Amino acid sequence: MRDLFGRRVGSCVTRPALAITLAVTPLTLLAQSGSAPTRADSGAVLRGRVVRQSDASPVAGADVWLASVDRHGTTDSSGAYRFDGLHPGPALIQVRHLGFDVARDTLNLSAAHENIRTYALTLQSTKLDTVRTRAPGEKYISPHLRAFEERRLSGQGGHFVPDSVFRRNEGMTLAALLASYIPGTTALAGKTLVSTRKACMGLTFLHNKACSAGAPDCYVTIYLDGALYYTPPPAEAVGAAENGSIGSAPPDLTREVLVSNLAGAEYYADGTIAPSGMHSNDQGCGTLWLWTRER
Repeated sequence: MRDLFGRRVGSCVTRPALAITLAVTPLTLLAQSGSAPTRADSGAVLRGRVVRQSDASPVAGADVWLASVDRHGTTDSSGAYRFDGLHPGPALIQVRHLGFDVARDTLNLSAAHENIRTYALTLQSTKLDTVRTRAPGEKYISPHLRAFEERRLSGQGGHFVPDSVFRRNEGMTLAALLASYIPGTTALAGKTLVSTRKACMGLTFLHNKACSAGAPDCYVTIYLDGALYYTPPPAEAVGAAENGSIGSAPPDLTREVLVSNLAGAEYYADGTIAPSGMHSNDQGCGTLWLWTRER
């Protein structure tokens, strides 16, 4: 078909059709892009309840914390909680409420379905600090006995025999009792306390037949209530002691001091471990301090 000027006009019919087609295509794409989003596009959902473990009753006001994204939620009156728009993947959850133990959980959030978790809280158990008990020491009026107890409980050296031991063994002689409780000592002839650290002291073996036979004669220095009661004579004076010199003979601890009169004893094997103010020239035979009972 031609127009008045002899030109073909058949192609004019197809141009409007092409225009219409091009106009419709963008509208179609726009309609498709405006369709409802899928669950994967909206993220993962976590919901559930917090209840008491004892009776499954709801716990309102519990704090549900997603530690991985630092989001908090609070349960309602039915104990329910809900989180929307979460990133799929591992999550750490912590649930706490005053008066209950903390509940913790880990899970892998999925966007393909709702993630439902119920947490049962247990009543908080009271945790007490460790309590260390120790039997109370004797309450003494005497300053000597109070100081004795302080040294005994300090554990800084020496060997101690407390009042309770003396009271349980009042039928024993003092020599036998001390020798059985104080290591490194023995009761010579059953009545004199000597140190076993030395077999014989100095030149004693020249005058003492027992020492020359191997028996110890290292006599322990003794204090009674802080006052010097006995100290062994120098080795050179042993001969004179055997001839009856006054004050040189060791005490007979089977009769001179009674167990029933004592409240404490402490022994120091040498001056290096004795407390300040309790050093004595014991010639390496040890020092014994005896403390009498209060009246």
